[in-house]
Amino acid sequence: MITILGIKVSYETLAFFALFIASEYLGMTKKRRSNSVTQAISMLAATLAKYRTEDDVVRRYRRTLTKRK
Repeated sequence: MITILGIKVSYETLAFFALFIASEYLGMTKKRRSNSVTQAISMLAATLAKYRTEDDVVRRYRRTLTKRK
């Protein structure tokens, strides 16, 4: 807990408000008006998806396990 102007506030509450304000600020500065933090995370995931090989490995294992003899 931290005391600001005589009001006790938890660190989690401060973190929530900081992230909320950052999200709103990013939303105003970008052309997209939806939740910009979520969009930033999804754009990062889409960029990194090219380098992921887990899906190919799972497909290969599934093919070998479901092959009929």
